[in-house]
Amino acid sequence: MEARLAFAIEAANKEAVANLYLFDVIGDPFDGITSGQFVKDLSAIRAPQINLIIDSPGGAVDDAVAMYSALKAHPAKVHGYVIGGAHSSASFVFQAADVRYVSEVASMTIHEGHAPTFGTAADHAAAAEMLDAASNMIAGIYAERAGGTAEEWRSRMKANGGTLGTTYIGKDIVTNGLADAVGLPAFNFTPLQMVAQRVAPPSDETPPVEIDLSLIPPLATGYKPPLPIDFTRLLKENMNGHRRTHPA
Repeated sequence: MEARLAFAIEAANKEAVANLYLFDVIGDPFDGITSGQFVKDLSAIRAPQINLIIDSPGGAVDDAVAMYSALKAHPAKVHGYVIGGAHSSASFVFQAADVRYVSEVASMTIHEGHAPTFGTAADHAAAAEMLDAASNMIAGIYAERAGGTAEEWRSRMKANGGTLGTTYIGKDIVTNGLADAVGLPAFNFTPLQMVAQRVAPPSDETPPVEIDLSLIPPLATGYKPPLPIDFTRLLKENMNGHRRTHPA
């Protein structure tokens, strides 16, 4: 086992306000956050206020819908903050917040739902019908929070071929009703202690380490064997996991 150092931060006033982060890709189990992970973290929060802090490119619609629904159902008052970007499906997860803030340099992209399809003409037609229904659902969320009709929001989602859609930045997000105000969360953090995970020290039952001395380069190469005390020290540090390593 390699030695690793971990560092964590948490809200200093965690009993009154909890911070919940939505970063990275939505619905990607390898490089992002899934709805299962998000809902589990959300359900553990007992604070009366949640700061939902977002910087996400979006991702899977189904996972985002689950996140949106879970936020709507949670009894806490949710303050949403977009500090970087809330694109694609992250943009409508943000709409679940009771109060919505964006950084003056934050961005938000809304666009049509899209997905790769494979199969017969009937398969592609069914996929198109499914995507059309998903896009209508998303447009309805925007209309509910920002005003206007679902048809108007759908037309904005269809801009630039539907893939790029429409992007708003800073105050334009507020002007178009997708946020309530420009603002940032008050980051009030208390650093936790540094945590070290180290291998257990050898017990009395641990067999002695046998080293093949033939592996030591000969003196002719310029190699100078360490003194016994040095060698013992290096071996001890190695066994205790003090080597410099990059965290996995």
